[in-house]
Amino acid sequence: MEDSLKQERRKQNWIIAIVSASVFMFSVDYSMLNISLPTITKYFSATIASASRLPLAYLLVVTSTVLLFGKLGDILGLKKIFTAGLIIFIAGTSLCAFAPTLDTLFALRIFQCFGEAMFSPIGIAIITTCLPSSIQGRALGIMATAQGLGFCLGPVLGGYINSHIGWHGIFFVNIPVGVCVTIAAFKALPSKREKTSPEKIDYLGAVLIFISLAPLIYVLNTVGKSGLNNPVTISCLTVFAIALALFIIREKRVRYPILDIAMFRNLDFTFAVLSAFCAIFVYMGLMFLFPFYLSMVRGLDVLHSGLFLMAPALMLMIFAPIAGIVSDMIGARKVSSLGMALTALAFFMFSFFTPKTPILLILPSLMIAGVAIGCFLPANNKLVMAHVPRDRQGMGSAVYKIVMSMGGIFGIAVMPLVLMETIYAKILVLNMNMQDVKNSPEVMMTGFDAAFKFGAIICILGFIFAMLAKDKKAEKI
Repeated sequence: MEDSLKQERRKQNWIIAIVSASVFMFSVDYSMLNISLPTITKYFSATIASASRLPLAYLLVVTSTVLLFGKLGDILGLKKIFTAGLIIFIAGTSLCAFAPTLDTLFALRIFQCFGEAMFSPIGIAIITTCLPSSIQGRALGIMATAQGLGFCLGPVLGGYINSHIGWHGIFFVNIPVGVCVTIAAFKALPSKREKTSPEKIDYLGAVLIFISLAPLIYVLNTVGKSGLNNPVTISCLTVFAIALALFIIREKRVRYPILDIAMFRNLDFTFAVLSAFCAIFVYMGLMFLFPFYLSMVRGLDVLHSGLFLMAPALMLMIFAPIAGIVSDMIGARKVSSLGMALTALAFFMFSFFTPKTPILLILPSLMIAGVAIGCFLPANNKLVMAHVPRDRQGMGSAVYKIVMSMGGIFGIAVMPLVLMETIYAKILVLNMNMQDVKNSPEVMMTGFDAAFKFGAIICILGFIFAMLAKDKKAEKI
């Protein structure tokens, strides 16, 4: 009996390790690529706009195709899609290292991202399907820690590789890691398949959701430069609205939908998803804006700004596993609500910042933001997936991935927009030139103050949604 329990725990630990390693792998990949963009731009004698297509490819492909791969996981088996995604990701990574032109690198990056779109959401479903509810929070906490570690190490590792080897080297890092993870996945992951009756893939639905999300993501990444009145922006938003309406109508009528709209009739699921959107919205918006506050208002250099921004990432890594364990003990709702309350507290503190706020007061605020997101993520992830039917875990994890991605994209687009519009309004009142704003920290601070207050409002909404999402009694595996 004791030996069988040990063997079962060993299997569970392997599942957690494999999924966490896969998350670490794509986190390192994404952050290394971002830090390498200036080097890649210079190597190919390209423009910044051309090089920016590389991170945009990730957002477009992953966000627009995860529903398809989540559905495939439910039909064909989670292990098959997970391992296939790893193989495609490794192959794409290997090929990217030898890209002769920027256009070739862009095409290969798209191929690589298809692999990431397959295994990243499926990993969550594997945890919630293959592990007992009593340890799912701990597992999701470890996964969040692995992701935070990847985003911390990626820029450092990428910077070192670019300085000593060149941008090609960043794509070699993940090859041995990916091979080991793939071999372990083939050997250790159980071949669970919840579907007992055959289902078809709604390919038209997959095309419609791609047509819907792709132009929206493009607009959110370019609206700061092009503006809302730009004809391209208006056209993209029109395509988004029409395609989304057609997608919803299609999914309500088709026999085998790629997205079961009925899942959103479960208000606990819907509230949990909305709170996730709010949390990632403010956190990613903060991580985008805060370097500008530190450099433009406080006059810190890049090195010291980077050290400050490591604080929330470190807090996330420390507290995510703890929050996961606690959510297993007392319920995910309480822990996720605490996370949103702490996020609101952090933004409340940010809203009182001035150009002369002591540096030592800035660090605790950032640490609270890191603790908050560390508490929120594993608990909310568990809460969302608990309300997804057993035979829809792949679909549910894909929905969660989309919500998290879109929350981050909206946060990075909207919060800077609030900042800039506030500054524009202020300089009109003061009759200043835009060129003089850089020399006036007080004027710039009005923009940051408005963005932080706006973030605090979103935090309060997220807290309300988190409180409304109730725990579901776990079913036995």
